[in-house]
Order: sequence, then C-alpha cells, then structure tokens
Amino acid sequence: MATQTSDGLEPRFSLPSSTPLSSKTELVIGGLKVYVYGLKEIDELVGCNQEIAVLYLAHNRTRTYRVMEELAHEVLYRYRTHAAKSQRVGLIALTMNMRNHGDREVFPQANKTWKDGNENHAMDLVSMISGSAHDFKLVVDYLPCYLPQFTRFYNIMAGVSLGGHTAWRIASLAAPGQFHAFAIIVGSPNLASLLLSRLGIDSAEIELSPASTEEPRAFRYDELKKLMTTTQQRRWPLALAEIVHRDDGKVAEDFPSDIPLLLCNGMYDQLVPVKYTATWVEERRRLRSEQSDKRHDNVTFFVQENTGHSCTKEMVAMMAVWLGDVLVPYSRPML
Repeated sequence: MATQTSDGLEPRFSLPSSTPLSSKTELVIGGLKVYVYGLKEIDELVGCNQEIAVLYLAHNRTRTYRVMEELAHEVLYRYRTHAAKSQRVGLIALTMNMRNHGDREVFPQANKTWKDGNENHAMDLVSMISGSAHDFKLVVDYLPCYLPQFTRFYNIMAGVSLGGHTAWRIASLAAPGQFHAFAIIVGSPNLASLLLSRLGIDSAEIELSPASTEEPRAFRYDELKKLMTTTQQRRWPLALAEIVHRDDGKVAEDFPSDIPLLLCNGMYDQLVPVKYTATWVEERRRLRSEQSDKRHDNVTFFVQENTGHSCTKEMVAMMAVWLGDVLVPYSRPML
C-alpha cells in the first residue's frame, strides 16, 4: 500500500482488506435512502430494549455514500475490537448520498467549482450544505421509529469536507441539542471567508465579522462590493452574502460548548485551509480562559503534518478512539 500520494502528501483513507465488513441495512426515511451499518451485530449482541449510539456520516463533494461506507466499516471494527463489551454502549453507523450526489444527482454542474466552470459554485455549495443539514435532521428525528428495539439514541455527527461544512451547520442551525458529539474533518466553520478567498478576496481587507440574526447587513456588503469585480459580484451576490454571514454568525456564537468535538485538518490543505478552524478553536479557548468554563476543554484539535485536503487513516483511527472515550458516560451493562 502506498504511503504517500504523487505530491508527497499523506493519502486519503482506504479500507484495509483485513478489516471485516459490518452488516448493511437499507432504510427509506422520508424519501431518503439511508444505509445503516452494524445493526445485525448489535441486535445479536444486546437484543431488544437497549440504548444505542449512532454515528452519522456525511461525505465529501463529488463523492457518494460509498466513501463513508468504508470509514464506517473501519470505525465499527475498531470500536468493537477495543470496546469492553460489558461496558460500552452499542454503536452503529449511518450514511446516505448527500443532495445532488450519487443516485440523488440531478445536475452534475452544480457539484463543480468556479475553476471547473460553474459560475454558481457558491450558491450551489451553500444551498447543498443547508439542505443536507436538514436531511440529517429528518433522519435523526425519525430513525427511532424504524428501530423501535432501542429505547434511547445517542447521536454523533461526523463529516468530511462538504460533510464537515454540513456538520458545523447541523450543530448550530438545523438540529441544535440533538447531537451528543461532533467529529469534523477538513470542514470550515467560516464559509464566507473560505469562499471569498476562493474568489481572490482577502477577508482581512474588510470588516467581515459574522452578522447577527437581527442585523444581517452588519458585514457591510457595500464596502465589500467596492473590492469586487463584476464577475466577483455576480458570483457573490448580496442575497447569498446575507445568508452565509448569518449562518457563520450562528456557528460562531451558538455552537454547543457542552459536548465533545473532534476537529481534524491537514497542514497543507489548500482547498479548506486549516486557519479557519484554528481561528474558531482559538476563540473557543479564549472564552474558556475568560469564563473559567471547563466545557470549553472538550475540543480535540488535530492538525496532521504532511497532509492536504484528505481524511487520512490516522484521522479515522483517532475518530475510533475518540468515539470510545465519548461514549463512556453512556455505557450500560449489555445482556
């Protein structure tokens, strides 16, 4: 197996041939086809009327649920292998095709970037993130109806790239209070600065502080507009800017501080630079220092050297260990 990509960076995760595959169950919830992994193993182990942890997995742009299927097999195997079965709560994983991907793809052009010729890249990406966040919200709400053998659900959200952006939005916008932990890999909490940088605009040149819900124009689009060419204005219109800055503000202000958070980034990620996550983490730690609030201690921030925009085997292994630690408070003796 290759240890580096052609550019010398660490390769993205691929499922080792030695990893045993978990069972796969297909469900349709609200018209969404979802895939659940490890359900048969849990049913055989614990029987009915038990609590269960669910790892929701959101894939990256231009990919399908299959890439997260590999991650699910690896994480579940590691969790089952290292878990003390008399103490750990059972774990299953769930994934699906994100909007406009896989069997849900209706317009391939919308998955492309400005460099690939998609003039609507920003609005296509942001609306896809928003819609996908609500898709996962729907599944979280109704999954217990389809798995009545479990009495309580502990929800953990994980996402890579597009899925990572979506996870940030789920926590603060789509489903606040419904998840017990988040694992976000090469995702950005600040989509405005990320997308403007792709447009060639340095957000440091203008006041781009996240807008509040009450004052969506607080980011001063009129000043930003002066820096943009006609093409840039078309690609970043006022209506989109208002939505993105409003939602960035919610992530900055309302992301839950009382649940565990795993953040993984590549040091040399050029597509989603680590600086956006690092800035968010620094602010979270500043709040902890000022407020002496131990809840802000629950952020694990891992920046992998020699890595670009990838979810690596090291990140996957870290997620499995982290999940074991996260689920300890919910452990119950299993029958």
